[in-house]
Amino acid sequence: MPNASKTSLWPDPLVEWAATSLVNVEDPTRWFTELAEKIFAAGLPLARFRIHYDILHPQYAGMSTRWRRGDPRVEITRATHEFLEGDCYAASPVYLLDEGTVPEIRRSLEVADRELDFPVVKELKAEGLTDYLALPLRLANGRTGAASFATDRAGGFTTDEIERLRQVTRAAARGFEIVIRHETSRSLARAYLGHRTGDRVLAGAVRRGDGETIDAVIWFSDLRRSTALSAEMSAGDFLALLNQYFDCLAGAVQEQGGEILRFIGDAVLAIFPADPGGDSGWAEACARAVRATRLAEANVERLNGERASNGRDPIAYGIGLHLGSVHYGNIGTAERVEFTVVGAAANAAAKIANQCKLAGEKVLISEQIARRLEEPWRDLGEFDLPGVGRPMRLFGLS
Repeated sequence: MPNASKTSLWPDPLVEWAATSLVNVEDPTRWFTELAEKIFAAGLPLARFRIHYDILHPQYAGMSTRWRRGDPRVEITRATHEFLEGDCYAASPVYLLDEGTVPEIRRSLEVADRELDFPVVKELKAEGLTDYLALPLRLANGRTGAASFATDRAGGFTTDEIERLRQVTRAAARGFEIVIRHETSRSLARAYLGHRTGDRVLAGAVRRGDGETIDAVIWFSDLRRSTALSAEMSAGDFLALLNQYFDCLAGAVQEQGGEILRFIGDAVLAIFPADPGGDSGWAEACARAVRATRLAEANVERLNGERASNGRDPIAYGIGLHLGSVHYGNIGTAERVEFTVVGAAANAAAKIANQCKLAGEKVLISEQIARRLEEPWRDLGEFDLPGVGRPMRLFGLS
């Protein structure tokens, strides 16, 4: 009986690796780097490798990842929706591949600049590269990405090398699909839930009741005269104003490391988690929250200056800050849940924010925060806040 010999469905080990290797979605650039290095190690004269793909995100429409031979860094670039709607993208090879108007694009860079029709290939030639190949990356549901390769070898890629790159690209589509799906899931979760909360949900905290008790500074803010403004303005203009207002206040929260949990109409609920470790963790969380209020004030002053130059009235707001232990987790119905914070401290922060209007203050903070920071606070006295159950001493910023 003849000896059985092992046969492979993948006669090319490089193509086999691209098609079957495991992808660590927590470190996708590692797989991308390994693929690039294996292409080079297999004898292909690769100097530059880049992939482009679409993502779902409120701000960004696409991403690209670039590897360069001899550079340990992997460059990740995000393209805004506006960029993909502009002339620069329309003048790129990736645009033609996305539109499906050409099956692939190859340009020799060993020609005069006037013969090069894409800005990117002119840039690559200036960097000393000699050949450029862009291939479509066929993904699920009819979506298309792109993979581009460049070499600095005199004479460029051979015909056999180009065919091998085609095979590798087709085989690697499976791995890139995994990376893209994970990146899309993560970007959507972070955009709609926040970084901390989105990552917790993706890690498996999805059941109603899942959560934990955390210590945090709670931020609650809202827009003054929002009902009147919505009646005075068109729906489109009011929505634009809300987005500008959220950029000012919620943007300040994010810049200082806070986590936005909810937009409730014109209100913002956010937290600044306190690291375990006693007073030092509380002091840092309080300091970040107070810095965010000052940044928000500067942002609104700038916005109101722009509004004044256009003959529009200024906007006003109120921010309430309190601290305490809250339940941070999933609540809702069996079919519809949201990740938020609940507890007496969160309720008090909302009541403090509402008191801003009555006290004529932009920002009010609780005594529990004031005593943890060395600031020249203005002691405004005690207030009976509805639903809190006890008088609260509140302070204003200096």
